[in-house]
Amino acid sequence: MTLVPDYIRARSVAEAAEALRAAEGGGILVAGGTIIASLINQHLAEPSTLIDISPIETMKSIRVQADGKVELGALVTHEQVRRSAEIHRHLPLMAEIAKDISSWRLRNRGTLGGSICTIGGQGDPATGLIALGAQLVLSRGHEQRTIPIESFYKDGFSLDLSEDEILETVIVPPMPPNARFAFGKEGPRNAMDWTQLTVSVVFTETRGCIETIRIGVNGAAATALRALGAEAALTGVAVDTIDWRSALAALAAEISPETDLVYSADFKRHLVGVLLKRAITKALGTTPHQENIV
Repeated sequence: MTLVPDYIRARSVAEAAEALRAAEGGGILVAGGTIIASLINQHLAEPSTLIDISPIETMKSIRVQADGKVELGALVTHEQVRRSAEIHRHLPLMAEIAKDISSWRLRNRGTLGGSICTIGGQGDPATGLIALGAQLVLSRGHEQRTIPIESFYKDGFSLDLSEDEILETVIVPPMPPNARFAFGKEGPRNAMDWTQLTVSVVFTETRGCIETIRIGVNGAAATALRALGAEAALTGVAVDTIDWRSALAALAAEISPETDLVYSADFKRHLVGVLLKRAITKALGTTPHQENIV
């Protein structure tokens, strides 16, 4: 028999952290509720306490700092990201990712923080934030710490998040002038399903060569990850003579896909390489990001 959990509305990060401590490991934060409702219905989560953090207004804003960094509250919805003029100007990759997330109803309820905190980071935004070099601000109310998003995912079952910590803010550094970017994903049906594989890339080029590159991959391992091997294989390479065999071999060596009811592990390994090649090719065919160019 499933017990009805206690319900608490927190009006500050400190209140939410205190409620988590009081729940002694049985508390789950709820904002949009699009993910946790599904988990409870499938008996994959049985919390003793639901802590509603949707009243915390300080976590619902998108701000551009004086140094060009973009600060997104964890309760910002996917629809806010999709529609935000500041996101389109400063982080167009995230706007592109947001428009492909599920239906309007779920975009309007689902939050950026909820997607990031899905075990393993299986939501689409994680790869874009990895490619952009995002930092996560984790808070207990009275103290904070900041970590790179790629280190947040410890394995497929746990996060680098203490029992009473809350993801409060996502901070994304400004995209470099003339940065190129692209996002690609593959799933079995449509936007209403969980995406099977996702790849995001952000890179700069100088004199026809890739100068810097960051690659985020999801669905090809237990967690979302930064593809450091593929980045190393592509850095310094001329864009018109990329050795795709070497680059994709480096990528294949750092992922560990598993066979599921939709795709075999071998097909996933092949497909993630296809998505990376498509993303870089797509980025090379588009106008570079020029937000910082006067």
